[in-house]
Amino acid sequence: MSGWFIELEFTGPLEPDQMEQAAEGAPFAHYTAGVQVLRLRGPLDAVEYDDAVREAQDWPVRLTGAAELVRAGVLSGPERMVIETSAARARMWDLLGAAEIAERLGVTTARVRQLEQRPDFPKPALTLAGGRIYRADDIDAFNRGWDRTPGRPRRADN
Repeated sequence: MSGWFIELEFTGPLEPDQMEQAAEGAPFAHYTAGVQVLRLRGPLDAVEYDDAVREAQDWPVRLTGAAELVRAGVLSGPERMVIETSAARARMWDLLGAAEIAERLGVTTARVRQLEQRPDFPKPALTLAGGRIYRADDIDAFNRGWDRTPGRPRRADN
């Protein structure tokens, strides 16, 4: 595997029968109908950054189905093009729920729920029906600055 990846985003209303055509030439394709965004992703045959950029410039031309739909006015774009390493892609998705946070901090999930009430606890990256999701980097930063003195904090005398 090359270690470099590309992702292109096109926008526009795709009919279900156009999806196969739109994805032609891309190893991975995903269409989100609610926001009308088509994401096409795949590996680049490159070791160095300069090579990855050169190959990425040719990628929209290789996506013959999407190019046809752009020419026909069905899709517009690509409106976004990302070139990244596999390591960068993995870091982007380093997300944690309550169980993973508990393991990382060495506490129970009940304690995580208490910590979530603190003003210095990170804000969730997103909230799902199953709970709040946090970026691992934010939790690690909190953990580095967290005062773990046992017992309740003393009240400040007024």
